[in-house]
Amino acid sequence: MIIWNQGEFYPGLGKKIVELNNVVDPGPSDSLIKIDGFTVSPGKDGHFVEQTDGNPYSEDELDAIHTYATTRMVINLFGNLIEKQIQWSWWKDGEGDPLLIKIRSNDIHARYIKDQKCIELDNYGPQDSLIHNCRCVDLIAHETAHAILDRLMPHLNAGNVETKGIGEAFCDLAAIFMVLSQKDLCAYAIEETKGDLMQSSILSLYGVGHGDEQNQFKEIRNAINNTTYKSDSWSPYDYSQVLIGMLYEILIALFEENRASTKNDVENLYQSGQHWMQAIVHTFRHCPVPNTDIADYGQQLIQFFDKGSLDIKNLLAKRNIL
Repeated sequence: MIIWNQGEFYPGLGKKIVELNNVVDPGPSDSLIKIDGFTVSPGKDGHFVEQTDGNPYSEDELDAIHTYATTRMVINLFGNLIEKQIQWSWWKDGEGDPLLIKIRSNDIHARYIKDQKCIELDNYGPQDSLIHNCRCVDLIAHETAHAILDRLMPHLNAGNVETKGIGEAFCDLAAIFMVLSQKDLCAYAIEETKGDLMQSSILSLYGVGHGDEQNQFKEIRNAINNTTYKSDSWSPYDYSQVLIGMLYEILIALFEENRASTKNDVENLYQSGQHWMQAIVHTFRHCPVPNTDIADYGQQLIQFFDKGSLDIKNLLAKRNIL
């Protein structure tokens, strides 16, 4: 299937072809996901790269293909991390309606709506320069992660402000996971930062091009931040920034620690990323319910890394979590 490598705001990355390990029906669709309002058919040999006559797909059809493939990549990634097939919260006995993905409403939303069993990825802006949310890999990853979270840890979508902030962090982290799971994007991040992961890059910037209607190239959030914990914050995103900033520092620490044994920075980032992603998913899944706070999550991190050389307590203290 043909996809945007990271979104239309990274024109140098363009598009690429990815292979999925599941059967894809016209739509595109499968038992888990369906792109609403589209019936795009596969081309030669059943692939969604070009039409059967060799002509390229239309822009709208490419958006449907890209959205489907990216959503499926997120699902496959989390399925591998939890070593279990992803299901939706409304499924019973392993069956149910697919997650419907709507990509053509003219509004501003990118959101998961549980009651409607759907994700909205709207267009917005003037007609001559529409912003297409469905082309942003980060937004697709984030909203798909909300749907996954709703099955695995529903309390993180529906708790108090701090708990919801932890859930928002999980979903932003899904966007970072997408970069770390693809070696070509790891290579791009290393090239951008020259191996210094404390420099903003495709790895740390979330939602480039979708953060500000007045400045379409501004990011929504950055994993490189100095946000500290405050118990009276009113926005879940304040708490998510604390958590993401601290977790990103753990990724950097793992990357630097492994440099002695791995001379290739790209391979090091990819391998360090695998360990980091597994740690995050493990610790999230062991948080208490119903209301999880950041201190609870910090304790899970300490337990996970207690036999390693990383000073997790110090990283938590820097963020005013301990």
